[in-house]
Amino acid sequence: VSEKRTTYQQFFQQLIDELRDKHHFTNARAGQPQNWYSFASGARGFTYGVNFAQTGELRATVQIDTGDASKNKWAFDALEATRDEIERLLGERLQWERLDTRRSCRIACSTQGSIEDSADVHERHRQWAVDRLLRLKKVFGPRLMELAKTLSEAE
Repeated sequence: VSEKRTTYQQFFQQLIDELRDKHHFTNARAGQPQNWYSFASGARGFTYGVNFAQTGELRATVQIDTGDASKNKWAFDALEATRDEIERLLGERLQWERLDTRRSCRIACSTQGSIEDSADVHERHRQWAVDRLLRLKKVFGPRLMELAKTLSEAE
């Protein structure tokens, strides 16, 4: 495993440990040597995630992927219809990525960040990621549960 992949693994291990032990956000146990990590939302077809993008950003996301592109686009559109309220509750503007040429959709917030930053900067990145994931869960969690219920009833 390369040094960079080891650094990813260490970053995500610390993130997972704090989210699990302090915030009861996840039951995840092991960080992986990759630039992203996904967390179950409790709603089928929806996950929370954190990733280091190639653009030099650290992103916290809500990923929509039920396995069916049309259902994903419907769920995205339903969330985006309440965009102003969601962003007000979250306290920041989001990136609404319908991704029309792909099956999934994504809603994200981001900050500058790279795994190549120093360890003290990684600590700030981890704190930012914890904060954003907790806020995303608080604001999106009930909405995702309702959307998942509606989608399962439509099957």
